[in-house]
Amino acid sequence: MVPRSTARLAVVVAGTALVAACQDPSVATGPAPSAARAPQAQDRLEALFQQASPEVMALRGTVFADNDEVAGRLVFGVENIAAVRGVEVALSRLGVAESDYSIELTPPIRLAATLRDRFRPTQGGIQIHFTNYLCTLGFNVDHAGGRSFITNSHCTATQGGTEGTKYYQPTSTADPTVIATEAADPSYVKGGSCPRGKKCRWADASRALYSGAVASTRGEIAKTTGPNNNSLTVGGVFTVASQDNTTTSFPVGTVVNKVGRTTGWTQGPVSRSCVNSSVQGSTVYLYCQTIVTAGVGSGDSGSPVFQVTSGDNVKLVGILWGGASDNSYFVFSPLASIQRELGAVTATK
Repeated sequence: MVPRSTARLAVVVAGTALVAACQDPSVATGPAPSAARAPQAQDRLEALFQQASPEVMALRGTVFADNDEVAGRLVFGVENIAAVRGVEVALSRLGVAESDYSIELTPPIRLAATLRDRFRPTQGGIQIHFTNYLCTLGFNVDHAGGRSFITNSHCTATQGGTEGTKYYQPTSTADPTVIATEAADPSYVKGGSCPRGKKCRWADASRALYSGAVASTRGEIAKTTGPNNNSLTVGGVFTVASQDNTTTSFPVGTVVNKVGRTTGWTQGPVSRSCVNSSVQGSTVYLYCQTIVTAGVGSGDSGSPVFQVTSGDNVKLVGILWGGASDNSYFVFSPLASIQRELGAVTATK
């Protein structure tokens, strides 16, 4: 918001530029700009504004107060019709004439939350913190072991094996509350079909059990302002209306999405399906994973992966765990493989 003197100047400059560009007559034929009105009128309105603004804005349902110098009146924004009468009563009590103000219905102003902010209740796609690292909360579930969330196995203190990793949201410094504790992370196995020198699993996934006092919402994934635009600003939610409990081989070309704390909402086609994958710098080997041509970044590990079915309704299909070194594609474990190792989960709304 610009200072009032600057806003007043901007009106005059804009008006002057318009006159010059359009070659209008030098004598004004319409209403005079607000800055050209009698200074006494402006001073009177400013005095009314200074008196009325704190009184009105103390009322429930008010959104803004403005001394609209262009309209030459005070303007008050309210969330709904129910708030109008209270504003009228307050202004009448202050002696503000009806001709000196107007009331407008306007949507309430909300803080622009990002995926890295604090969320209570928690939902999928937001930042979580453990030990010295950051990951993404995949999705909230109901499980035989209790109310939980799913994230990656490598988003624990030790990949494979359950050692009780503590999770915070968004970070332990921003909020020291332990939101959940690692409850299940199966050990990786060797031998059999697992290549020599490797340790194998079907999914890079773990389950964390929520602390009793921490609220979570099952079936919701944070939705940013749009796909592939690098925004982390939350503009709504995706509703998990269904979950794919059976597919492990997705047809090439199938468009899937993910929401993660680093690159937000990205979207792209499946490029390879049911591939067995190694992980650079480790002995981890994962069976039947899916590669998607879409953006990813460090910290997106744990992102929920889903298909949009209609509107903001989605079908949950898996969890992201890795990607290309140039961030050109991501890799996810199918939900069917996650449940194969962690047990049945209900992730829908």
